Amino acid sequence: MANFSDLNGRNWVVTLDVYSIKQIKKELEVDLLDEKVHETLQRIAEDIVLAIDVLYLAMKEKLDTANVSELEFGKSLAGDCLNDAVGALVEALVDFFPNPRKREFTKKMWDKATGHLDRGHKEMIAILEDERIDTQLESQMDKLREKGVETVISGLNSIDSPDTSE
Repeated sequence: MANFSDLNGRNWVVTLDVYSIKQIKKELEVDLLDEKVHETLQRIAEDIVLAIDVLYLAMKEKLDTANVSELEFGKSLAGDCLNDAVGALVEALVDFFPNPRKREFTKKMWDKATGHLDRGHKEMIAILEDERIDTQLESQMDKLREKGVETVISGLNSIDSPDTSE
């Protein structure tokens, strides 16, 4: 069962049905049943706002019943619970398909899309942890500091002292 908890501690169960998928397609132009579902999953993985818009429409009836507005819902998602919410959306999509092969395919496509992004983030973190970056930044800061000192000294030298102005 696809579920997540929001920042307010409310637990939500995410389900998709034909009607919600139709509304998502109509309002967001996101076709969760398109044969190019891998492209849709890639968009959802890369665009968190789109993912939450899709999730909101998927859950609209439940949110309305709970008197939770779109604004309140959006404000209740961040950090880990936001990640869990998107994961629940994809799990609900996988669960929607009656064909086990389609479920497996969709799950693997999601894993590929998110795995690719995760590897990219790990690579960027490794780059940022490289000592050469710190060394270069320190060198640039030293140069800027020296230039600042020279600018101040130059400014001081250009000020006429009271003794020499007479």
